[in-house]
Amino acid sequence: MSKKLEKYLLEQRIAMDVETPDDALIWEGIRKGLQQAEARPDRKRMLIRIRNLAAAVIILVSVGYMVIDLTGEGRIHKEITLADLDRDLGAREKQYRTLVSLKSREAGTYKHVDNLIIAELLEEIQKLDTIYEQTLKDLNELGYDERVIQTIFDTYEKKIYLLELIILENNKMMNYEDDQNLFL
Repeated sequence: MSKKLEKYLLEQRIAMDVETPDDALIWEGIRKGLQQAEARPDRKRMLIRIRNLAAAVIILVSVGYMVIDLTGEGRIHKEITLADLDRDLGAREKQYRTLVSLKSREAGTYKHVDNLIIAELLEEIQKLDTIYEQTLKDLNELGYDERVIQTIFDTYEKKIYLLELIILENNKMMNYEDDQNLFL
C-alpha cells in the first residue's frame, strides 16, 4: 500500500503545490496578534491596580475596626451596673459583694475538696455565678427591670448561704479531726 501512496503523491505533486503562501496575509495576522498582545498588558495592569487598591481598602477597614474594638471607644452599648440605675441599688450591691468577699475568705481555700458536700456546694456556687453573669447581660439588654434586679440580689443571697454552708462543713471537718486527735 505504501507504494501506491507514493505513486499517487508523485503524480499529484504538481497539483498539490499549486498554492503558494500569501506573505502579506501572514504578516497582517502577525501584526494584529502583536497589537492585541500590546493591549492586554494595559488591561492586566489596570486589573492588578484595582485588585491592589481593593486589598488596601480591606486592610485599612480591618485595622480601623480592630483599633476601635481594642480601644473600646466604639462600643455602642455601655455596660450598665446597678449603681448606674439607682444609687441605693449600687450601695446594696456593694454590701452584698463585701459580704461575699468576707465569706469567701472565711471559707478558706477549700481544703476538703474531697468532701462530697463541699464539692457539691462549690458546683452550686459555679452555677450561681453563671446565672449572675447571664442576669448582668439581661440587665444590659433590658435596662431597669425589677425581675432582673431581684434575680441579681437573689444570686448574692444564695451564694452567701452556700458559702456559710461550706464554712460550717469546714468547721465540722476540723472539729472531727480535733476530736480524733484527742482520742488517740
